Amino acid sequence: MTVLKQLLGIGVLFAASLSLADSSPSSQLPDLGDVTASRYSAQQEYDLGRMWLKMFRSSAKTIDDPLMQDYIESLLYRLASNSELKDRRLETVVVNNATINAFAVPGGVIGVHSGLFLNTDNESQLAGVLAHEIAHISQRHFTRSLDNSAQSTIPTLAGLLAGIVLAATAGADAGIAAITATQAAALDSQLRFSRQNEQEADRLGMETLSKAGMDPNGIPAMFENMGKNLRYARSKPPEFLLTHPLTESRISDSKNRARQYTRNVYVDNLNFQLMKMRATLFHSSNPEDLLKNWTAHTGSNGEAYRYGVVIALIKLKRWEEAEDKLSELLNNDINRIAYRIAQADILIGKKEYDSAIEILKKQLVITPNNHPYTMKLAEALEGANRFQEADLLLSKQSQSRPNDPHLWYELAEIRGLAGNIFGVHHARAEYFILVGQFDRAKQQLRYAHERTGNHHIEQSRIRQRLKDIADMEETLEQL
Repeated sequence: MTVLKQLLGIGVLFAASLSLADSSPSSQLPDLGDVTASRYSAQQEYDLGRMWLKMFRSSAKTIDDPLMQDYIESLLYRLASNSELKDRRLETVVVNNATINAFAVPGGVIGVHSGLFLNTDNESQLAGVLAHEIAHISQRHFTRSLDNSAQSTIPTLAGLLAGIVLAATAGADAGIAAITATQAAALDSQLRFSRQNEQEADRLGMETLSKAGMDPNGIPAMFENMGKNLRYARSKPPEFLLTHPLTESRISDSKNRARQYTRNVYVDNLNFQLMKMRATLFHSSNPEDLLKNWTAHTGSNGEAYRYGVVIALIKLKRWEEAEDKLSELLNNDINRIAYRIAQADILIGKKEYDSAIEILKKQLVITPNNHPYTMKLAEALEGANRFQEADLLLSKQSQSRPNDPHLWYELAEIRGLAGNIFGVHHARAEYFILVGQFDRAKQQLRYAHERTGNHHIEQSRIRQRLKDIADMEETLEQL
């Protein structure tokens, strides 16, 4: 069995660890050994994680919302900078799934189900989940588990990958059941070490929250939310949940640890509440009902609910009403990104493209290279038939975000409208690489090569990219 295949198996084993694994309260944490002592290098973990992400994207639906992506990335980097993580080359994927789940994969890949926004009450709870996953990566629990179980049978890649993809597409129960089918033989021998890892990740996650100026109680509060979710489940939990329960002892232990930190007053981040509104609207099949409920809301988080009313009206294409409701928010907070994006959405909806372009360009002067503003500006430029400008804008953005498949997809569309056919093939090739469709990527590169003429530099770049794909395919064959 190859190194990468073993690593990938262990990585997926921990994918749902936050919500599934058990830990026992203890005043003295176990010594899990030297974090750096492993048969596998950090670079091997990094390469594995990026290959795994390509495979995952080819199977699971993701959310292409620059605002939500930007929020998650900003929160992750804030947490990572206050953690023990040394290699902070993180990659984030927001999964289109309403269930409570997050996962970490070796090499700095962190996945977040959009359902986390629906089932968390404040930013500290969401941050607690992410801090826990960062701890798994910083402590290299994946490869250390592999070292610890060197004599055990490691689950097959196909079964484990199918399990995590099922968890992202068909729901957590189906995914966990699929994972269980492939790892049942190895589960018992690895359970004890997994519990120790969970205990360590809980502790380090709280430390990260505290150092980042966030509430360590976010972790036990999130555990309680998960416990309620399990209690209210209609069907019997799958076998994997029965062997890895979220016990009262783990919740109690996390509460006791949280009490050890200095008590402070924590003010929730409004941006979290705004993203919660976006996620709720995204998963709603009836925006009219949401609009009615949000309009009638008189409780806490009033500003977030007013924003919810605005984006629901935008969803319903009721531009004038949305503009009227948004004006109050802008008067009080004119430079908040979510509000300015909503303003641009309204102007684009009304086909007032030049006004949207003017506003977005001014905001990019204030916050240069801001990703949500850049993507929205490209949309406005496209609406105004200013395709070459949009091409230049997104081409520049792709240099700072070369691993963003949504950006490459939009860039390919813009280049097609701009008549940049060579650029279309290049952008499509990069998109297909990032979503693990290597045959289609090679086809696009061959099309691009046919259009290079005597441009030897471009020909050389294409040959190198084809070689890169061949190397990826060889690695994939070894998995």
